[in-house]
Amino acid sequence: MKNLSKVVAVVLLLVFVSACKDGVKKQEEVVGKKPNIIFILTDDQRWDALGFAGNSIIKTPNMDELARTGLYFKNAFVTTPICAASRATILTGLYERTHDFNFGKPKLNNGYMYDSYPYLLKKAGYRTGLIGKFGVKVNEGIEDSIFDTSIKTFWPYLKMVDGKEKHLADINGDHAIDFIKSDKDKPFVCPCPSGRHMPMTVRKNNISGQNMRIVCI
Repeated sequence: MKNLSKVVAVVLLLVFVSACKDGVKKQEEVVGKKPNIIFILTDDQRWDALGFAGNSIIKTPNMDELARTGLYFKNAFVTTPICAASRATILTGLYERTHDFNFGKPKLNNGYMYDSYPYLLKKAGYRTGLIGKFGVKVNEGIEDSIFDTSIKTFWPYLKMVDGKEKHLADINGDHAIDFIKSDKDKPFVCPCPSGRHMPMTVRKNNISGQNMRIVCI
């Protein structure tokens, strides 16, 4: 009986060690795997212009779904709530007082752009794409060195595509899908900044059987 107990103990120990090794291996696989990144930026949107934030008038079903199924930060602050400056901050990770870019200012410093997140991810083996509005001024050649694909779109916000009226947000979405599907062998990062200050209530969708206005996305 004692010998049987010893055998059982040894077997359990081997199973435990094996499980630990498998767990470590799986953890290493997860850490080593490069996730795909889609970065959606909405332009000039107040913090409370969102259904999930408690706004009872504005309807933002897609963004609400992202908030429900992902992470929603209640205490996030923008130091410079201006289009150009904030876009430069997002790209470089720097405050405006450091990157010194805004309307009427010189182009962004090359050194800052070569430390921008798309460039660093590209160096790490990512495909980089830009769909929508870039919104910052850079020196010649910088944009091409950062993005493998760059499709910048502008107003008008409603365009005729294949004989049908289409909103610029949907057009950008189609471009992003094409970019994502163009190469499945490499991880990708795809910033999708919104167009230039789009009118908010511009299209109608059918949600839960009711015809209502949709804001942004």
